[in-house]
Amino acid sequence: MKNYTQFAHSDVNFNDSLPGIDRNNLDLLLPHDFPGRDYFISFYSNQNGGYFDGGAYIYLEDFHALKPGERDLFEIEAFHFIPAFEKQEDRRLTSIPEVIGFRKKAHDVSSIFLKENIPFAGDAGDNDFWLNTSTGSISYTITYELTTHPSTTFVAPDFRTFCNAVRGSLKPM
Repeated sequence: MKNYTQFAHSDVNFNDSLPGIDRNNLDLLLPHDFPGRDYFISFYSNQNGGYFDGGAYIYLEDFHALKPGERDLFEIEAFHFIPAFEKQEDRRLTSIPEVIGFRKKAHDVSSIFLKENIPFAGDAGDNDFWLNTSTGSISYTITYELTTHPSTTFVAPDFRTFCNAVRGSLKPM
């Protein structure tokens, strides 16, 4: 099912979203204010997760000048969904609580990190994009490098900026 999307680039092919989550439930899930919170709530109240058919990409150079050796290109496979009811599953998407459970069990990721960060998206390599609910910033972790206190790579200053930078194709060389 093709869904209404909130991406700035028209070439983004975002599909299979679940019905949006009630705004009141999202307010309860995210009780503290942070930059980009309203956009995150708007996004998930319209579409709950989704799969990027054909892939999607984000470039750090869209946000800041890269340092020598700094990674620029990130691929995004899907946005995770927020369950509307207990044990909700989807054939293409993973839920945010599932990802949290996987990271806790397999990598002993710190409760402090998980209290302040939500894994809202992933790439095809099972790596995660995290929304920091204190700062609003988006970071990335490589799953096999996860530890009790994960090392993160800054990706975007907030969720809106992240979504506006998502592209459905690679930039021309």
